[in-house]
Order: sequence, then structure tokens, then C-alpha cells
Amino acid sequence: MTSCDMCGRQVALVTAEVERVEMNVCQNCARFGTVRRKAETMRVPQQKMHKEQPFRVISSYASVLRQAREKQGLSQEDFARLLQEKESIVAKWEQGRMPPSVEVARRLEKMLGVSLVTEDVEQMFENDKNVRKDGFTLGDFIKVRKKV
Repeated sequence: MTSCDMCGRQVALVTAEVERVEMNVCQNCARFGTVRRKAETMRVPQQKMHKEQPFRVISSYASVLRQAREKQGLSQEDFARLLQEKESIVAKWEQGRMPPSVEVARRLEKMLGVSLVTEDVEQMFENDKNVRKDGFTLGDFIKVRKKV
């Protein structure tokens, strides 16, 4: 269900002509105009929630990529063409200005036979329920007296 163009309520809608304008309105607001037909309901796609992956690209990815590429005797241009990426992207990876995504790093690992992705230990600790990540709360400073 979508919302009424006049009042904003989330109910079933009808198409009505109100002051020579065709609008999708609720039954209550339809009295201000002439009902033409039942409105088609549009389904609004839900945004997908991306879970943070427990993996990350290693910090020395730039030198590892460059050495592996040179070891195979490829220029940046040839390497970019092989990966179906822009040459400027490959240059940024090798300069350390832009890390590849985890998915791309996995692809690079298979092509070059190197290790670029590691398990993110910090992420694992953040997901652990026993570890406090928000610091102190007001309750940490209050002393509770028990009634005897």
C-alpha cells in the first residue's frame, strides 16, 4: 500500500479527479472529487541490508599486488585488461590510494596466487556480545543501595 496524496494515510487507494487533477487518494479524501477507478498499488522495493563482512583486505595490498603482477611479467595496462578494470584503478591499488573491495581482492587472489584477504579480528570482537564497545554508561557510575 502507498500513501494518500492528500492526507498521507497508508490505506487502500482509489484514483480520483480532484479539481481537474488525477490523484491517488483514500476513500475518505475521494469525497472531494470524482472517483475514476481503483488505484494500482505499486510495490516499493525494500532496501537490502548489507551485513559487514568479517574479512578485510590486508594493509600491504599495494606492494603485494605490484610484486605479483611484475612476477607474472604483466604491465599495468595488460593486467587491467585481464581483470576487465580500468588502468587507473589498478594504478590506484598499486599506489595504495584505494584498496580493492573484498570481492575483487578474492578474485585477485585466485588470479595471482597471493593472499590479500584476512579475517577482521576487530569485527569479530565487535560482534561478540561480551565485549562492551560503547564505553561507560550512567549506570556504571550509580551506586545502588539495597534495602535491608
